[in-house]
Amino acid sequence: MGDIAAVAALLSQVFGFVVDPNGLGAMKLEHKLKVIHVAITIALDKHDDDAVDGLFKQYRELQKSTNT
Repeated sequence: MGDIAAVAALLSQVFGFVVDPNGLGAMKLEHKLKVIHVAITIALDKHDDDAVDGLFKQYRELQKSTNT
C-alpha cells in the first residue's frame, strides 16, 4: 500500500476523526478497500478533489494486489 501513515492521515482528514495507522495496517485487504471506498464517497460529497485523487490512487494500488 505504500505509506500506511499517509493513508491514515488522509482518511482522518476525510472522516473527521483519527484513523490509527496501526489499525489500518492490520486490516484485511478487502476491508481496507471498503474503508477507502467509503472515504472516496465522502470526499466526493465534500468536493475535496485532492483527497479524492489520493484515495483513488491508494484504492487502485490495493485493488491491483487483489488480482495477483
